[in-house]
Amino acid sequence: MAPSTPPRPDNESARLDALKRYDVLDTPAEEVFDRITTLAARYFGMPIALVSLVDETRQWFKSHYGLEISCTERRLAFCAYTILEERVMVVPDAMADKRFANNDLVTGPPHIRFYAGAPLVAEDRHLLGTFTVIDQQTHWDFGPDRQGDLADFAHLVMHELERRRALAQAEAARAEAQRANSAKTRFLAAASHDLRQPFQAMELLTGVLAQRLHEQADNLALLERVQEALHSGQGLLHGLLDIATLEAGTVEPTISEFRMCNVVKRLVREMSALAERKGINLDVTECRRSVRSDPLLLERILRNLISNAIAHTERGRVLVGCRLSGVVLRVEVWDTGPGIPPDQIDLIFEEFYQIGNPERNSRKGLGLGLAIVRKTAELLGHHIGVKSTLGKGAMFFVEVPLAQAETEPAETKEVQTQIDFAGCTIVVIEDEDWQRGALSMFLESLGCQVIAARSATEAVSRVKMEGIFPDIVVSDFRLAERKTGLEAISTIRLAVGQRVPAVLVTGDTDPQRLRQAKRGGYTLLHKPFRPEDLKQALAKAFIERHG
Repeated sequence: MAPSTPPRPDNESARLDALKRYDVLDTPAEEVFDRITTLAARYFGMPIALVSLVDETRQWFKSHYGLEISCTERRLAFCAYTILEERVMVVPDAMADKRFANNDLVTGPPHIRFYAGAPLVAEDRHLLGTFTVIDQQTHWDFGPDRQGDLADFAHLVMHELERRRALAQAEAARAEAQRANSAKTRFLAAASHDLRQPFQAMELLTGVLAQRLHEQADNLALLERVQEALHSGQGLLHGLLDIATLEAGTVEPTISEFRMCNVVKRLVREMSALAERKGINLDVTECRRSVRSDPLLLERILRNLISNAIAHTERGRVLVGCRLSGVVLRVEVWDTGPGIPPDQIDLIFEEFYQIGNPERNSRKGLGLGLAIVRKTAELLGHHIGVKSTLGKGAMFFVEVPLAQAETEPAETKEVQTQIDFAGCTIVVIEDEDWQRGALSMFLESLGCQVIAARSATEAVSRVKMEGIFPDIVVSDFRLAERKTGLEAISTIRLAVGQRVPAVLVTGDTDPQRLRQAKRGGYTLLHKPFRPEDLKQALAKAFIERHG
């Protein structure tokens, strides 16, 4: 007589879908489930304990203590009956039960006589399988208490299955977040480069126009208004890309020890002209302590604080100084501006928040500088803060850890930009035609002889063909065919047999670009740069070339 075929649950299709969502079938053994079956066999005094999951055609054992096989056909499974209702099923003597008397698992190995199974109940109440104990002897004393204990073991298994699924979902979510972050990183890298390109070309072309219209007052005034709008747009672009890059987590600090005065004095020199145009004094106090931070990112923080102080000060002065405070050096930026209302102190570090600019006049800033300060400081682990007296001014500060040992400050040379570039030969390497054309046109307007090329190979060919030794190389960082400006400059230097001074141009904002340029001894310009910035970079390179 053949064993009876187990019926299927009414919700079989939904039950199987629920089982598959746990993604556990045919997975390797896991210690936590094996510990549970081992403990249950010992607790109940049974030779076999199983974690059984029932799919379309079989019962598969996630853990099988005392049994060598890992699955059986579903038509032979006692568990196929257990999953029909949410209660413990006990078979005291399989030989006396017409459902199982002729079952191959009863008449043959493992010679089941006793079976008790508690259903594995998912959160949505679907029955996925059972937690089972089996013996080759009959047991008529497996009463309610022991059945309750078996159900507890089933609950413990389900807890682990749920935990396992939650971990898998968390890992999948983490992997998806990483993929999304990688996509965002790739987008930012492309956007940082591509969005800056048109601004860069416009900057250079308006610079050429400014020189041509020098004697035409009306047209020059009109051009100045165009340049003002252009500068406003690129200021917003810079801010947005900086914020997005920081939020994407693509900026990795490189920590070193350095003298704080080197950073502060350089920024004061850089911004003194801006302060002079407003008729205010920009002063700095002497600071000879060394700190531990990322100098490039710290410079970004202080540049924003100083420029912000100058922008909000109509008369008086801006003072940059340092104050020792325990194990940190507090760098302070004081201004004599209007001050900050107490109820707005906590809001000024939010993106696009501005005081006294309801009409969103871009001449008063864009409201991104302090947001960049906050996010950069968080990245470095530096505390920032502000104190203000309404009507008298404000003081912003950043606290930077002191260095372990003092380092000697490096001497910084002043670079004079009043240099006549006429007759200077400059090699321009830029793979984008209109960008190369704009750069070449501006350099030619300065009286330079320009050799413009799409690649280092083309540039070398042109240099050799024309027999002209270049004074300076200006190369974009990112070139076609995955080449870089670093490689291009090295190729030119190798071809001419000398270390030709170089200016490296990039649309990326990653501080790593700055470090690569510094290690190579190049001047670095971030797109979009202004014509005066390019002239400054060329002046530095020219001084290096001619001593």
